[in-house]
Amino acid sequence: MRSTAVKSRFLPAHLAVCLGLFLCMPAQASELHGKNGSVILRMCKSADTVKTLSVMCHSYLDGYIDAAHHYGRGKAAFCLDARDRNVAPGALVEWIDAHPESLTQPAAEVMQQALAARFPCKGRK
Repeated sequence: MRSTAVKSRFLPAHLAVCLGLFLCMPAQASELHGKNGSVILRMCKSADTVKTLSVMCHSYLDGYIDAAHHYGRGKAAFCLDARDRNVAPGALVEWIDAHPESLTQPAAEVMQQALAARFPCKGRK
């Protein structure tokens, strides 16, 4: 009998905490913003000297490439082979440096434009 009384006393408190956490979620989610070109530039610019940034840059790039090819359904705007994937971080940095307006654009747009300009599919096998 005692355990039922204890459970019933904690139930309202537990529900209040859960409800409070649930109501806080939309406020946090609305504050989240995607990365932009400046984040990609900072991450990839030091990839040659800082191993952690190299891993982050390559991972971000690989994830973007995989997603772009999957959702592009065979209509890729860019083509990279194994060697190209190794030089892609440097190519991104060069492209962003040459296009300063890209620093404030969404990262996905910047990567799409840079990769299409530096690694076009035309004439590739």
